[in-house]
Amino acid sequence: MVNYKYSILNDEPHQEILLGNDAFVRGMIEADVKVATAYPGSPTSGIGVRLAQIQDESGIYFEFSTNEKVALEIAASAAIGGAPACVFMKSVGLNVASDSFVQLSKFTLPGGLVIILGDDPGPHSSQNEQDNRHYAKLGKIPMLEPANVQEAKDYFCFAMKYSQQWQMPVVIRSTTRICHQTGIVKFGVKNKTNIQRKFDPNLEGGYIPLPATLAPLRRKSLKNLEKWKELADSGELLKEEIFGNQIPQIGFITSGHTYAALKSALRILGVGAAILKLGIVYPLPMEEILTFIQKYKKIKILEELDPIFETQIKAALFEHAISHIELLGKSNEKNYIDLMISEYNPSRLVQMISQILNLEVKNVIYSPLLEVPKRPPQLCPGCGHRTSIHVASKVIKKLKGYSMADIGCYTLGYLPPYEQGKVLYSMGSGVPSASGMSLALNGAPIMSFIGDSTFFHAGMPGIVNTLFNKHAQVLMIMDNGITAMTGHQPNPNTGKKSRGAKLFHKYADTKTISMDKTLAAWGVKFIKRVPAYNEKMVEDALYEAFEFAEKEKTLAVVIQEEPCALMRSTAERKAGTLANPYYIDHDICRNIKKCLLEFACPAIEDINGQAEINTSLCIGCGCCVQTCPMQNKPIKQMEDFKRI
Repeated sequence: MVNYKYSILNDEPHQEILLGNDAFVRGMIEADVKVATAYPGSPTSGIGVRLAQIQDESGIYFEFSTNEKVALEIAASAAIGGAPACVFMKSVGLNVASDSFVQLSKFTLPGGLVIILGDDPGPHSSQNEQDNRHYAKLGKIPMLEPANVQEAKDYFCFAMKYSQQWQMPVVIRSTTRICHQTGIVKFGVKNKTNIQRKFDPNLEGGYIPLPATLAPLRRKSLKNLEKWKELADSGELLKEEIFGNQIPQIGFITSGHTYAALKSALRILGVGAAILKLGIVYPLPMEEILTFIQKYKKIKILEELDPIFETQIKAALFEHAISHIELLGKSNEKNYIDLMISEYNPSRLVQMISQILNLEVKNVIYSPLLEVPKRPPQLCPGCGHRTSIHVASKVIKKLKGYSMADIGCYTLGYLPPYEQGKVLYSMGSGVPSASGMSLALNGAPIMSFIGDSTFFHAGMPGIVNTLFNKHAQVLMIMDNGITAMTGHQPNPNTGKKSRGAKLFHKYADTKTISMDKTLAAWGVKFIKRVPAYNEKMVEDALYEAFEFAEKEKTLAVVIQEEPCALMRSTAERKAGTLANPYYIDHDICRNIKKCLLEFACPAIEDINGQAEINTSLCIGCGCCVQTCPMQNKPIKQMEDFKRI
């Protein structure tokens, strides 16, 4: 037995319990992927973490690109050059990459390209719950949807096999439940690709979609899609089964995570049913679906989010003049809006199926999800963003202005008590939102927030536009030196500050791309960098910036700097150098509670009507001391404290 540092690299036949994200990585290993790219975003961030860990041993080149569009273009071009490639991103990341994504099916990709999308019904960690099955149809790209962890691995290998065979891209649509669940995975044999690494710019119509060349390229795309229709109708990745010992009362058509939730619900209800599980979700295996439908009088289509299967199946029934089937979906239900929102879990499906079959749910014993105590999302104890947003809220209120949000940990500034960041579209939208608001409100004080990773991802065009069109606003850049919200991945601002010497070591010696110098090169005249933990310096810088922006009718930038508190405190705990926590001396404290109600650090708790500091949460930053209005500060640092 070979001693592997990471067992996921073990090619000997065996089984392991893997996360869904790790199963995708194992699929890449078995499919002999050579190039993988991504921009981090839940639920697919874990794929990148694992690839970074094994990058030396696996032979897979992996990078965190500056955004999803760049990542897609790198992977696609690697595939054009003959390298088996993969790109992965979260659901809304495809919006960023879509301009290039919709072109891919027209091109010949000898190396093969698999695109993993992490959709987020719920949503759990996204600004919407868009259904990316729409993109498959728009881009004319086949899409697979695994229903468990084993299928995540197997479907990747299947997708790469046919991607290389037909030299076209393939999409795998996963969801949060698949990416983050665990299951037993049977490891397969590693495939050794013999594809020649070369670039033929004239291969099958070339790679320049001009009006004169578009028709043959589009024809090739549609012909490739016909191959996938034949493959789908041949029964590949299609599973038909009878669940339970009873004669089926109803037939279900479903896919992905909903398949597992459906079986759990049927088990709870004790109901027999026929199930058709789809693995290829675009193009649909319509011949097989119509054959299945005609076996039963009542069919229920179960799909999370949009009625995509339903719309296509109803059209096929009409086309084939099949009218004796009772087809139930979403659009013909009174509560169809509710059915298009959030994910399907067993509890929800128990209610849904019992209504269809007229079952008394109260007589059915089942265990709904346990109620978990509600914990609102919040910035970590010691987060530099909290101090800066706390100060910004005071400044904005005094100036009677508004602030615009962006994507990052600092988005949480929208929540009480800070209530900053009033408009949010997507990554990089904060600065343009501030520009538009300043035009509408005729010069009212407007500011926006952006993080260092978002700055490089999608923030730069909006900033340049603000300078070019002379929009007066203040931009606060939240520089914590890492892409924190998605799990501490590196970005162009990270450089040697990355924890990546151990995990992302390829970036450990990378020279930081300076935001300050970049802004100065664009012509920003007001750039002030301040320590996030110093409220007075942050406040003075903001007032100065607003004065400058109003006077010069342009952009003023304040960069607050403090390493991610979670990353720093974790490292300092391990090293035994974490500062002692603070406590409140109630002999002095007048119980004003500004530290609790206005600063709102989660380490400060309300215990029997008094503010108390939880020493296990406090990382000793001391920022709460600055918020106390008392001259004789009751918040003091412990002298003798032993951290566990």
